[in-house]
Amino acid sequence: MPVYGSTTPFPIDHEALPEVELTKVQQDLYQSAQPGYGTRNRLEISFNLVNATVGAGIIGIPFAIYHAGFIFGLTISVFVAIISQMGLYMLIIAGRRVEIYKYAELTEYLMGRSGFYFLNIILLVQSVGITISYFILMGDTLPVLINLYFPEYKLSRELIVVLISLILVFPLLLPRSIGALARFSVISVLCIPVIILVIIIRAPVYIPDEYEWPITWTGPDIFGALGIIAFAFACPHVAFNNYLSQRNQSSRAWYWTTVTATTMSWIVTILFALVGYLSFGDKVHPNLFLNFAADDGVINLGRFALGFSMILTIPMGFYPTRESLQKLIGLETPDRHPSKLEHFLVTIVTFGTLLYLGITVHSLGKVYALVGGFAATTLAYIIPGAAYLFAGRRSSSVLNKRLTEDESNTLLGSNTTIHSTITTTTTTKLYNEDNSFIMDLVAALLVIWGFFVMVVSTTGVFTTTA
Repeated sequence: MPVYGSTTPFPIDHEALPEVELTKVQQDLYQSAQPGYGTRNRLEISFNLVNATVGAGIIGIPFAIYHAGFIFGLTISVFVAIISQMGLYMLIIAGRRVEIYKYAELTEYLMGRSGFYFLNIILLVQSVGITISYFILMGDTLPVLINLYFPEYKLSRELIVVLISLILVFPLLLPRSIGALARFSVISVLCIPVIILVIIIRAPVYIPDEYEWPITWTGPDIFGALGIIAFAFACPHVAFNNYLSQRNQSSRAWYWTTVTATTMSWIVTILFALVGYLSFGDKVHPNLFLNFAADDGVINLGRFALGFSMILTIPMGFYPTRESLQKLIGLETPDRHPSKLEHFLVTIVTFGTLLYLGITVHSLGKVYALVGGFAATTLAYIIPGAAYLFAGRRSSSVLNKRLTEDESNTLLGSNTTIHSTITTTTTTKLYNEDNSFIMDLVAALLVIWGFFVMVVSTTGVFTTTA
């Protein structure tokens, strides 16, 4: 059994400190709450982030490219991916500066109690919206297959979704730490190439004989598309969970984890968008699979891969939902964690509520736009940028300009190795403000960009009837 401790750099020839052996229950509890107990490598965490990012959002990207315009849509997707990656990185750095590793607690520490409630409400909107979109996609795919290939079983869409959720999804929601899902995330991400491959194979067949390639500079709703694209690349709701699950918790390691995950997410997402948009043009649906015939055998393989992937991806939206609820009702505070009974009760009630919404809501396009335009921009851009700036000012005045040693080395371009030990203290040194000037500018850009996208995309949702 592996051993776990907290993060403290020490010389290579230093005698190793005593280590403690944890049970799986202790590991799960500690890994979900504090640094130093991570067990997953960077690639596993990258796949976790990709799984959280390339979920429901990827299906709507061809629709977003149409609304943004082909050239502008591809260009803005690169910018959104880069700035989303910086948001993930800055959020963790802000937490490390003040030694707080929960999104809500970090916001409360930096912005007061009102910030705590504001963040948890936004997290609920984001996570609930994401989970609902996953249920919608599962309902758009698996019931079609079951009713087509097993016609003797006359089951409704709602009943099929409920049965699959109870049997396959619910068991994945029981662990406290999201790190337990890393291997399932790898399987889920491996479904994406299957989905893309069947789309590539079959989409050209649906192109009319006389077809003009839809290569446009701009589209009919640029601002509305921004919210969908932001939704597709945002996963800050699982940032701290995944960071705490990572074995190497240096800032440099986290930086490269986010770069790796964002790069993989962008490649997969845009490849899917290109195939979908170029094949169907202005006829593309928010759920690309609705453009294909229900009895298309090759496409049904992709439908199965998507539905199966959603089964493994729903927990990525559920975990932060449960955590936000536990904080709002006082079950989880800096001084306590929910008991086993409380954990199971919250899990059951939350699961039942989200499942009900998932089988009754069917407007995937509206979910994309609202969640992306309002919640995703707040969580992925505004709060991480503001938290980074606030943490820098507060760490200068309250924490005597402290940063963890390996974070400073990351900014200076040097290497640092993180070792797991029993101690919970962290070696620190004075933070050189000159090293963070560019990062401060990027943080300010995050905030400005977030407010801009929020205003224009959310306004578009309520002013358009399509």
